[in-house]
Amino acid sequence: MLISVIGILNASKYATSEKRINKILDLLSENNGVLPDEEVVEKILGRKTNPDIIVQYRYFSAYVDSSNKVITMNTEHIANLSDTDVIFYVKKILSGNNKYGNFTTTDGQKFAYKLNLHEDESRLIVVLDTTSYIEDRDDLIDTSVFIFFSNLVFFIIIFVIFSGKVMMPFMENYRNQKAFITNAGHELKTPLAIIAANNELCEMIGGENEWTKSTKEQVERMTDLINRLVVLSRFEEKSNVIEKNINFSDIVTKSSKSFKSLAIKGGKNFESDIQNDICISGDDGAIYELVNILIDNANKYCDEGGTIGVKLMVHGITFKKAKLVVSNTYKDGKNVDYSKFFDRFYREDKSHNSSVSGYGVGLSIAANIVKRHKGKIHISYKNDTICFNVYFNIV
Repeated sequence: MLISVIGILNASKYATSEKRINKILDLLSENNGVLPDEEVVEKILGRKTNPDIIVQYRYFSAYVDSSNKVITMNTEHIANLSDTDVIFYVKKILSGNNKYGNFTTTDGQKFAYKLNLHEDESRLIVVLDTTSYIEDRDDLIDTSVFIFFSNLVFFIIIFVIFSGKVMMPFMENYRNQKAFITNAGHELKTPLAIIAANNELCEMIGGENEWTKSTKEQVERMTDLINRLVVLSRFEEKSNVIEKNINFSDIVTKSSKSFKSLAIKGGKNFESDIQNDICISGDDGAIYELVNILIDNANKYCDEGGTIGVKLMVHGITFKKAKLVVSNTYKDGKNVDYSKFFDRFYREDKSHNSSVSGYGVGLSIAANIVKRHKGKIHISYKNDTICFNVYFNIV
Protein backbone atom coordinates (compact mmCIF):
# COMPACT_ATOMS: atom_id res chain seq x y z
CA MET A 1 0.00 0.00 0.00
CA LEU A 2 2.79 2.41 0.93
CA ILE A 3 4.63 1.69 -2.32
CA SER A 4 1.44 2.19 -4.34
CA VAL A 5 0.56 5.52 -2.69
CA ILE A 6 4.12 6.85 -2.90
CA GLY A 7 4.47 5.65 -6.51
CA ILE A 8 1.22 7.33 -7.58
CA LEU A 9 2.18 10.53 -5.76
CA ASN A 10 5.60 10.77 -7.41
CA ALA A 11 4.26 9.79 -10.84
CA SER A 12 1.60 12.49 -10.54
CA LYS A 13 4.19 15.07 -9.53
CA TYR A 14 6.41 14.09 -12.48
CA ALA A 15 3.55 14.25 -14.99
CA THR A 16 2.35 17.63 -13.67
CA SER A 17 5.79 19.22 -13.79
CA GLU A 18 6.49 17.87 -17.30
CA LYS A 19 3.14 19.19 -18.51
CA ARG A 20 3.88 22.66 -17.05
CA ILE A 21 7.35 22.74 -18.60
CA ASN A 22 5.93 21.87 -22.02
CA LYS A 23 3.23 24.57 -21.71
CA ILE A 24 5.82 27.23 -20.86
CA LEU A 25 8.01 26.17 -23.79
CA ASP A 26 4.97 26.38 -26.07
CA LEU A 27 4.22 29.89 -24.76
CA LEU A 28 7.80 30.97 -25.44
CA SER A 29 7.69 29.46 -28.93
CA GLU A 30 4.42 31.16 -29.82
CA ASN A 31 5.58 34.54 -28.47
CA ASN A 32 8.96 34.82 -30.26
CA GLY A 33 11.04 33.60 -27.33
CA VAL A 34 9.56 35.67 -24.49
CA LEU A 35 6.68 35.08 -22.10
CA PRO A 36 3.45 36.99 -22.94
CA ASP A 37 1.41 39.08 -20.53
CA GLU A 38 0.50 37.58 -17.19
CA GLU A 39 -3.15 37.23 -18.24
CA VAL A 40 -2.18 34.95 -21.12
CA VAL A 41 0.22 32.97 -18.93
CA GLU A 42 -2.47 32.59 -16.27
CA LYS A 43 -4.99 31.36 -18.84
CA ILE A 44 -2.60 28.82 -20.37
CA LEU A 45 -1.11 27.49 -17.12
CA GLY A 46 -4.44 27.48 -15.29
CA ARG A 47 -3.11 29.02 -12.10
CA LYS A 48 -3.04 32.48 -10.53
CA THR A 49 -0.13 34.53 -11.91
CA ASN A 50 1.38 37.92 -11.12
CA PRO A 51 4.48 39.84 -12.29
CA ASP A 52 6.60 38.38 -9.48
CA ILE A 53 5.81 34.85 -10.59
CA ILE A 54 6.56 35.71 -14.23
CA VAL A 55 9.97 37.07 -13.24
CA GLN A 56 10.81 33.77 -11.51
CA TYR A 57 10.88 31.89 -14.83
CA ARG A 58 14.48 31.71 -16.10
CA TYR A 59 14.87 31.17 -19.86
CA PHE A 60 16.65 32.30 -23.02
CA SER A 61 15.98 32.07 -26.76
CA ALA A 62 17.87 32.35 -30.03
CA TYR A 63 17.15 32.58 -33.76
CA VAL A 64 19.45 30.66 -36.11
CA ASP A 65 19.52 30.68 -39.91
CA SER A 66 19.58 27.71 -42.25
CA SER A 67 23.37 27.39 -41.81
CA ASN A 68 22.99 27.16 -38.01
CA LYS A 69 24.42 30.63 -37.47
CA VAL A 70 22.97 32.53 -34.52
CA ILE A 71 21.12 35.62 -35.79
CA THR A 72 19.69 37.05 -32.56
CA MET A 73 19.61 36.06 -28.88
CA ASN A 74 17.44 37.01 -25.93
CA THR A 75 19.33 36.47 -22.65
CA GLU A 76 17.59 39.10 -20.53
CA HIS A 77 15.86 36.45 -18.38
CA ILE A 78 18.91 34.33 -17.59
CA ALA A 79 21.65 35.82 -15.41
CA ASN A 80 24.24 33.10 -14.90
CA LEU A 81 24.90 32.32 -18.59
CA SER A 82 27.01 34.57 -20.80
CA ASP A 83 26.41 35.05 -24.53
CA THR A 84 29.27 32.66 -25.20
CA ASP A 85 27.61 30.03 -23.01
CA VAL A 86 24.28 30.54 -24.77
CA ILE A 87 25.89 30.11 -28.22
CA PHE A 88 27.64 26.94 -27.00
CA TYR A 89 24.42 25.39 -25.77
CA VAL A 90 22.51 26.48 -28.88
CA LYS A 91 25.04 24.65 -31.06
CA LYS A 92 24.81 21.65 -28.75
CA ILE A 93 21.03 21.61 -29.21
CA LEU A 94 21.33 21.90 -33.00
CA SER A 95 23.81 19.00 -33.14
CA GLY A 96 21.25 16.72 -31.52
CA ASN A 97 18.58 17.19 -34.22
CA ASN A 98 15.77 16.82 -31.66
CA LYS A 99 12.71 19.03 -31.47
CA TYR A 100 12.42 18.53 -27.69
CA GLY A 101 15.09 17.65 -25.18
CA ASN A 102 16.97 18.29 -21.97
CA PHE A 103 20.54 19.05 -21.01
CA THR A 104 22.56 19.86 -17.90
CA THR A 105 25.29 22.49 -17.64
CA THR A 106 28.67 21.87 -16.08
CA ASP A 107 27.39 23.64 -12.93
CA GLY A 108 24.49 21.19 -12.61
CA GLN A 109 21.83 23.58 -13.91
CA LYS A 110 19.10 21.72 -15.82
CA PHE A 111 17.33 23.02 -18.93
CA ALA A 112 14.56 21.88 -21.26
CA TYR A 113 14.34 23.17 -24.84
CA LYS A 114 12.07 23.26 -27.87
CA LEU A 115 13.16 23.88 -31.46
CA ASN A 116 10.73 25.48 -33.95
CA LEU A 117 11.25 25.61 -37.73
CA HIS A 118 9.93 28.69 -39.56
CA GLU A 119 8.91 29.03 -43.22
CA ASP A 120 12.11 30.89 -44.15
CA GLU A 121 14.07 27.89 -42.80
CA SER A 122 15.23 29.88 -39.79
CA ARG A 123 14.73 28.26 -36.40
CA LEU A 124 13.71 29.56 -33.02
CA ILE A 125 15.20 27.77 -30.01
CA VAL A 126 13.59 28.41 -26.62
CA VAL A 127 15.30 27.10 -23.49
CA LEU A 128 13.75 27.00 -20.00
CA ASP A 129 15.59 26.54 -16.71
CA THR A 130 13.94 23.49 -15.10
CA THR A 131 16.29 23.15 -12.13
CA SER A 132 13.60 24.09 -9.60
CA TYR A 133 11.15 21.56 -11.08
CA ILE A 134 13.73 18.77 -10.93
CA GLU A 135 14.75 19.69 -7.39
CA ASP A 136 11.11 19.69 -6.29
CA ARG A 137 10.68 16.20 -7.74
CA ASP A 138 13.88 14.97 -6.08
CA ASP A 139 12.79 16.46 -2.76
CA LEU A 140 9.47 14.65 -3.03
CA ILE A 141 11.26 11.36 -3.77
CA ASP A 142 13.55 11.84 -0.75
CA THR A 143 10.58 12.66 1.46
CA SER A 144 8.65 9.67 0.11
CA VAL A 145 11.54 7.30 0.81
CA PHE A 146 11.82 8.66 4.36
CA ILE A 147 8.07 8.28 4.92
CA PHE A 148 8.11 4.76 3.48
CA PHE A 149 10.91 3.44 5.70
CA SER A 150 9.71 5.24 8.83
CA ASN A 151 6.19 3.83 8.34
CA LEU A 152 7.62 0.41 7.54
CA VAL A 153 9.60 0.38 10.80
CA PHE A 154 6.54 1.66 12.68
CA PHE A 155 4.26 -1.06 11.31
CA ILE A 156 6.85 -3.78 11.96
CA ILE A 157 7.12 -2.66 15.58
CA ILE A 158 3.33 -2.59 15.93
CA PHE A 159 3.09 -6.01 14.29
CA VAL A 160 5.72 -7.53 16.58
CA ILE A 161 4.04 -6.08 19.67
CA PHE A 162 0.42 -6.96 18.88
CA SER A 163 0.56 -9.94 16.47
CA GLY A 164 1.28 -12.38 19.29
CA LYS A 165 -1.78 -11.21 21.23
CA VAL A 166 -3.98 -11.24 18.13
CA MET A 167 -2.88 -14.73 17.05
CA MET A 168 -2.88 -16.23 20.56
CA PRO A 169 -6.59 -17.32 20.50
CA PHE A 170 -6.18 -18.92 17.07
CA MET A 171 -3.04 -20.78 18.12
CA GLU A 172 -4.73 -21.88 21.35
CA ASN A 173 -7.74 -23.17 19.42
CA TYR A 174 -5.44 -25.01 17.02
CA ARG A 175 -3.56 -26.67 19.89
CA ASN A 176 -6.82 -27.55 21.61
CA GLN A 177 -8.16 -29.07 18.41
CA LYS A 178 -5.11 -31.31 18.01
CA ALA A 179 -5.18 -32.25 21.71
CA PHE A 180 -8.91 -33.05 21.40
CA ILE A 181 -8.30 -35.44 18.51
CA THR A 182 -5.58 -37.28 20.42
CA ASN A 183 -7.50 -37.40 23.70
CA ALA A 184 -10.80 -38.31 22.05
CA GLY A 185 -9.05 -41.08 20.15
CA HIS A 186 -7.77 -42.65 23.37
CA GLU A 187 -11.13 -42.24 25.11
CA LEU A 188 -13.05 -43.84 22.23
CA LYS A 189 -10.81 -46.91 22.10
CA THR A 190 -12.11 -48.16 25.46
CA PRO A 191 -15.84 -48.28 24.58
CA LEU A 192 -14.96 -49.72 21.17
CA ALA A 193 -12.97 -52.47 22.83
CA ILE A 194 -15.95 -53.23 25.12
CA ILE A 195 -18.34 -53.26 22.14
CA ALA A 196 -16.01 -55.64 20.29
CA ALA A 197 -15.75 -57.92 23.34
CA ASN A 198 -19.53 -57.95 23.85
CA ASN A 199 -20.03 -58.71 20.16
CA GLU A 200 -17.61 -61.65 20.38
CA LEU A 201 -19.48 -62.93 23.44
CA CYS A 202 -22.77 -62.76 21.53
CA GLU A 203 -21.21 -64.73 18.68
CA MET A 204 -19.97 -67.36 21.14
CA ILE A 205 -23.46 -67.74 22.65
CA GLY A 206 -25.71 -67.41 19.62
CA GLY A 207 -23.30 -67.83 16.71
CA GLU A 208 -22.30 -65.35 14.04
CA ASN A 209 -25.11 -63.63 12.18
CA GLU A 210 -25.46 -60.62 9.91
CA TRP A 211 -25.93 -58.29 12.91
CA THR A 212 -22.84 -59.36 14.80
CA LYS A 213 -20.88 -59.36 11.58
CA SER A 214 -22.04 -55.81 10.77
CA THR A 215 -21.17 -54.66 14.31
CA LYS A 216 -17.70 -56.18 14.00
CA GLU A 217 -17.11 -54.44 10.66
CA GLN A 218 -18.20 -51.06 12.02
CA VAL A 219 -16.01 -51.45 15.11
CA GLU A 220 -13.03 -52.22 12.88
CA ARG A 221 -13.90 -49.27 10.67
CA MET A 222 -14.19 -46.90 13.63
CA THR A 223 -10.95 -48.18 15.17
CA ASP A 224 -9.11 -47.65 11.87
CA LEU A 225 -10.49 -44.10 11.57
CA ILE A 226 -9.44 -43.22 15.14
CA ASN A 227 -5.96 -44.60 14.53
CA ARG A 228 -5.59 -42.52 11.38
CA LEU A 229 -6.77 -39.35 13.13
CA VAL A 230 -4.29 -39.92 15.94
CA VAL A 231 -1.50 -40.48 13.41
CA LEU A 232 -2.43 -37.26 11.59
CA SER A 233 -2.56 -35.30 14.85
CA ARG A 234 0.85 -36.63 15.92
CA PHE A 235 2.40 -35.71 12.58
CA GLU A 236 1.07 -32.16 12.90
CA GLU A 237 2.38 -31.88 16.46
CA LYS A 238 5.94 -32.67 15.38
CA SER A 239 7.89 -29.44 14.82
CA ASN A 240 10.57 -31.23 12.79
CA VAL A 241 11.57 -34.62 11.47
CA ILE A 242 14.37 -36.70 12.95
CA GLU A 243 16.35 -37.07 9.75
CA LYS A 244 18.66 -39.85 8.72
CA ASN A 245 19.75 -41.22 5.38
CA ILE A 246 17.28 -43.86 4.22
CA ASN A 247 17.09 -46.04 1.12
CA PHE A 248 13.94 -44.81 -0.59
CA SER A 249 14.17 -47.58 -3.19
CA ASP A 250 14.03 -50.33 -0.55
CA ILE A 251 11.01 -48.74 1.16
CA VAL A 252 9.06 -48.41 -2.11
CA THR A 253 9.98 -51.99 -3.11
CA LYS A 254 8.85 -53.35 0.26
CA SER A 255 5.52 -51.51 0.12
CA SER A 256 4.90 -52.49 -3.52
CA LYS A 257 5.40 -56.19 -2.79
CA SER A 258 2.91 -56.07 0.10
CA PHE A 259 0.19 -54.58 -2.13
CA LYS A 260 0.91 -56.51 -5.35
CA SER A 261 -0.84 -59.70 -4.28
CA LEU A 262 -3.82 -57.71 -2.96
CA ALA A 263 -4.19 -55.89 -6.29
CA ILE A 264 -3.90 -59.07 -8.37
CA LYS A 265 -6.43 -60.79 -6.10
CA GLY A 266 -8.82 -57.92 -6.83
CA GLY A 267 -8.49 -58.46 -10.58
CA LYS A 268 -6.15 -55.54 -11.25
CA ASN A 269 -2.77 -55.33 -12.92
CA PHE A 270 0.21 -54.17 -10.89
CA GLU A 271 3.31 -52.70 -12.54
CA SER A 272 6.42 -51.39 -10.79
CA ASP A 273 9.61 -49.76 -12.07
CA ILE A 274 11.91 -48.87 -9.17
CA GLN A 275 15.47 -47.62 -9.60
CA ASN A 276 17.88 -49.04 -7.05
CA ASP A 277 19.76 -47.17 -4.31
CA ILE A 278 17.93 -43.84 -4.39
CA CYS A 279 18.51 -42.34 -0.96
CA ILE A 280 16.77 -39.45 0.78
CA SER A 281 16.90 -37.90 4.24
CA GLY A 282 13.99 -38.43 6.61
CA ASP A 283 12.05 -40.71 8.93
CA ASP A 284 11.87 -44.20 7.43
CA GLY A 285 8.65 -45.03 9.31
CA ALA A 286 6.88 -41.93 8.04
CA ILE A 287 8.10 -42.46 4.45
CA TYR A 288 6.92 -46.08 4.57
CA GLU A 289 3.52 -44.86 5.78
CA LEU A 290 3.44 -42.34 2.90
CA VAL A 291 4.10 -44.99 0.24
CA ASN A 292 1.54 -47.34 1.80
CA ILE A 293 -1.13 -44.62 1.80
CA LEU A 294 -0.55 -43.75 -1.87
CA ILE A 295 -0.51 -47.37 -3.09
CA ASP A 296 -3.52 -48.28 -0.92
CA ASN A 297 -5.40 -45.27 -2.33
CA ALA A 298 -4.50 -46.32 -5.90
CA ASN A 299 -5.71 -49.87 -5.20
CA LYS A 300 -9.03 -48.65 -3.75
CA TYR A 301 -9.90 -46.29 -6.60
CA CYS A 302 -8.43 -48.19 -9.54
CA ASP A 303 -11.00 -49.21 -12.15
CA GLU A 304 -12.00 -52.85 -12.25
CA GLY A 305 -9.47 -54.66 -14.42
CA GLY A 306 -7.32 -51.51 -14.49
CA THR A 307 -3.64 -51.01 -13.81
CA ILE A 308 -1.81 -49.77 -10.72
CA GLY A 309 1.65 -48.35 -11.36
CA VAL A 310 4.52 -47.56 -9.00
CA LYS A 311 7.61 -45.82 -10.37
CA LEU A 312 10.66 -44.44 -8.58
CA MET A 313 13.32 -42.59 -10.55
CA VAL A 314 15.87 -39.79 -10.44
CA HIS A 315 14.33 -36.60 -11.80
CA GLY A 316 16.22 -33.57 -13.12
CA ILE A 317 19.71 -32.90 -14.41
CA THR A 318 21.25 -30.07 -12.40
CA PHE A 319 19.14 -30.31 -9.24
CA LYS A 320 18.39 -34.03 -8.96
CA LYS A 321 15.38 -35.21 -6.98
CA ALA A 322 13.80 -38.55 -6.17
CA LYS A 323 10.48 -38.79 -8.00
CA LEU A 324 7.83 -41.27 -6.88
CA VAL A 325 4.82 -41.75 -9.16
CA VAL A 326 1.87 -43.85 -7.96
CA SER A 327 -0.82 -44.15 -10.62
CA ASN A 328 -4.05 -45.99 -11.33
CA THR A 329 -6.58 -46.04 -14.13
CA TYR A 330 -9.57 -43.87 -13.21
CA LYS A 331 -11.95 -43.28 -16.11
CA ASP A 332 -14.33 -41.10 -14.06
CA GLY A 333 -11.63 -38.56 -13.20
CA LYS A 334 -12.06 -36.04 -16.03
CA ASN A 335 -14.11 -33.44 -14.16
CA VAL A 336 -12.71 -33.95 -10.66
CA ASP A 337 -11.34 -31.08 -8.54
CA TYR A 338 -7.97 -32.56 -7.59
CA SER A 339 -6.96 -29.50 -5.57
CA LYS A 340 -9.19 -30.73 -2.69
CA PHE A 341 -7.84 -34.27 -2.51
CA PHE A 342 -5.47 -33.42 0.34
CA ASP A 343 -8.18 -31.75 2.45
CA ARG A 344 -9.05 -33.62 5.62
CA PHE A 345 -12.20 -35.79 5.30
CA TYR A 346 -12.59 -34.93 1.59
CA ARG A 347 -14.07 -37.66 -0.58
CA GLU A 348 -15.16 -37.36 -4.19
CA ASP A 349 -18.32 -39.29 -3.35
CA LYS A 350 -20.17 -36.58 -1.38
CA SER A 351 -22.65 -39.07 0.07
CA HIS A 352 -19.90 -41.05 1.86
CA ASN A 353 -21.83 -44.17 0.91
CA SER A 354 -19.32 -45.30 -1.68
CA SER A 355 -18.49 -48.98 -1.89
CA VAL A 356 -14.86 -47.93 -1.56
CA SER A 357 -13.78 -47.88 2.07
CA GLY A 358 -12.01 -44.81 3.40
CA TYR A 359 -12.44 -41.60 5.36
CA GLY A 360 -10.62 -38.90 3.40
CA VAL A 361 -7.84 -38.80 6.00
CA GLY A 362 -5.09 -40.83 4.33
CA LEU A 363 -4.13 -38.31 1.66
CA SER A 364 -4.12 -35.54 4.26
CA ILE A 365 -1.59 -37.60 6.25
CA ALA A 366 0.43 -38.18 3.07
CA ALA A 367 0.55 -34.46 2.27
CA ASN A 368 1.63 -33.72 5.85
CA ILE A 369 4.45 -36.28 5.67
CA VAL A 370 5.70 -34.79 2.39
CA LYS A 371 5.56 -31.27 3.83
CA ARG A 372 7.48 -32.34 6.96
CA HIS A 373 10.19 -33.81 4.74
CA LYS A 374 10.40 -30.59 2.67
CA GLY A 375 9.17 -32.36 -0.44
CA LYS A 376 6.42 -31.66 -2.95
CA ILE A 377 3.33 -33.61 -3.94
CA HIS A 378 0.82 -32.93 -6.70
CA ILE A 379 -1.77 -34.79 -8.75
CA SER A 380 -2.02 -35.05 -12.52
CA TYR A 381 -4.61 -36.71 -14.75
CA LYS A 382 -4.06 -37.83 -18.33
CA ASN A 383 -5.29 -40.63 -20.58
CA ASP A 384 -7.80 -41.93 -17.99
CA THR A 385 -4.99 -42.30 -15.43
CA ILE A 386 -4.53 -40.39 -12.20
CA CYS A 387 -0.96 -39.92 -10.95
CA PHE A 388 0.31 -38.87 -7.53
CA ASN A 389 3.76 -37.34 -8.01
CA VAL A 390 6.07 -36.95 -5.02
CA TYR A 391 9.48 -35.24 -5.06
CA PHE A 392 12.22 -35.40 -2.42
CA ASN A 393 15.79 -34.11 -2.38
CA ILE A 394 18.40 -36.80 -2.96
CA VAL A 395 21.29 -37.20 -0.53
